[in-house]
Amino acid sequence: METIFTQTSLTVAKDGSGDYRTLQQALDQATCNQQPTTIYIQSGTYQENIKIYQDDLTLIGQGLVVIEGAWSAKEVLASGDKRGTFQTATVFINAKAVTLANITIKNIAGPDQIAAQAVALYLEGTQITLKNCTLDAYQDTLCLGPLPPTQKDGSPLLSPWCQRHFPQQQSLFLDCLILGTVDFIFGGGQATFQHCQIQSRKRTAVNYLTAASTPMGQAGFVFINCQITGQSPYYLGRPWRNEAKTRFENCTFDDWLLPTGWHDWDKKAAHETTCYEEINNTYQTAPKRARWIKLEGASLDEKKT
Repeated sequence: METIFTQTSLTVAKDGSGDYRTLQQALDQATCNQQPTTIYIQSGTYQENIKIYQDDLTLIGQGLVVIEGAWSAKEVLASGDKRGTFQTATVFINAKAVTLANITIKNIAGPDQIAAQAVALYLEGTQITLKNCTLDAYQDTLCLGPLPPTQKDGSPLLSPWCQRHFPQQQSLFLDCLILGTVDFIFGGGQATFQHCQIQSRKRTAVNYLTAASTPMGQAGFVFINCQITGQSPYYLGRPWRNEAKTRFENCTFDDWLLPTGWHDWDKKAAHETTCYEEINNTYQTAPKRARWIKLEGASLDEKKT
């Protein structure tokens, strides 16, 4: 007789000491269980690209847990088509009420000049929380759905991995580290980042922290009490779509932040529709913002004055 698992907690361990050796095996069992499930992941590097479709799911790393993928947009699939950005994620979540804690998620495909877009984490869900996690990649590290409805040529912009559509997608990042280069936090989701470290990696060209495509009437990206640093010059963001919304509040920035702060992606119409805000932040040098940027309560680092 086939054993039916009804447990609400599962353990993954590479050495065979848990219920499963791979993350995807445990995720598949959670989907079969169809009940709230916690998956405990023992220390190790799991070279997997995983997809999460199960609601009410918690993944907790115990020790140093790394999920590592290497898919990139330039990769050619068996069909002869290029993989494209939205099939590169190391971890893809298309679900509701999912929590990840103490986990590092990497895409090691390489810098943008080698791999182009290579996503570490792609969210197409809501009520998603990350605690004490690291997201490590280069271009397009973190994708926050929903995607814009159409591409620039008017054709539909769809992710082939999506099984469910969430018109309002909310996520929360607590005490996380996010590294990247070009547009490495991007998309249309509503996301709050609290006490996070955002690091712009070394690159010969300028970097962009965010590229929002916020649907009308939604809040976009909000960074609160975050530390922003770089290894080469960076902008805080540029608008993937003209209604982009991004706010930095009570954050600190290092010397690599460019004086103008933001880029318009050569979209002059975005000056009227984009909502970029900086509220009560601390800078190393005095910011020089254009009139279409909201800047309030700026202060200089006392150690620099």
